[in-house]
Amino acid sequence: MKSPLTVLRSLTPSGRHRAVPAPLVALALDAEPGEFARCPAEERTTYHAVQADGARRCWTCNWITEAGA
Repeated sequence: MKSPLTVLRSLTPSGRHRAVPAPLVALALDAEPGEFARCPAEERTTYHAVQADGARRCWTCNWITEAGA
């Protein structure tokens, strides 16, 4: 009969059989076009994602500025 400590050690991962993590790849489809613009919420210039309707979304605070504003 095995001791409880031996059984527990056999159940915990040893780290020797870990899978190699896949490299992170940014695809062109995941990227949003953007521009630097003044954020009214932060009162400074930050990077904004430009949405299809022309609205801009601040990457720092997620404030959405309507198109043409």
